[in-house]
Amino acid sequence: MVRPLADRDLDDQSYYYATFASAEIGHRFLVAAHEAFALLATQPNLGWRSRLRHPRLKELRVFRVKGFKKTLILYPFPEGVEILRVVHGPRNLPALLRHELT
Repeated sequence: MVRPLADRDLDDQSYYYATFASAEIGHRFLVAAHEAFALLATQPNLGWRSRLRHPRLKELRVFRVKGFKKTLILYPFPEGVEILRVVHGPRNLPALLRHELT
């Protein structure tokens, strides 16, 4: 399952790639992200634990989108794979995830 914020992240990032690189790269990003979601649905342990200190984020896992090494998929584990966000790695993740903490 992809949460609405993660779906918006996908739209925003694919738009960015399509606008500032090419439409083909924007499309390739969406395909790679959805392939990663499918892989995580069958093998959720592939991601690594986040280093976030907030107690409610201890079980958050992170996985990279193939071909887009700075783009991270964030999902809780072991509750099952539910894609929370798809973000550019250098962002302030605790601030970004504030909504998920409430």
